[in-house]
Amino acid sequence: MIDILLLAGVALCILSVLLAILALARTQAPRGAAISLVLGLLVLLATNALDDRPLSLNSVAQSWFRVTSGQLSPTTSTDAPAADAPAAGAPTTGQSSQ
Repeated sequence: MIDILLLAGVALCILSVLLAILALARTQAPRGAAISLVLGLLVLLATNALDDRPLSLNSVAQSWFRVTSGQLSPTTSTDAPAADAPAAGAPTTGQSSQ
């Protein structure tokens, strides 16, 4: 969810630049561009408040990779124990407890 919010905020900010160029080319006030920029910045601020990671270009690239690969939740080695590692209290097979 955070990855999608981050990418949406970046997309809104980029869209605002394009809208500003089009509005100025038509000699109109760039109202749509200003609204898009403010919404994009609000989404980016909300993403920064909800996520532990610092906001950087690297985090945008990582979010893009996770969204395009279908892995929407970031996984780290500290989030969950490895699936093949036995639990601390579980008995091991192949050894006798005599």
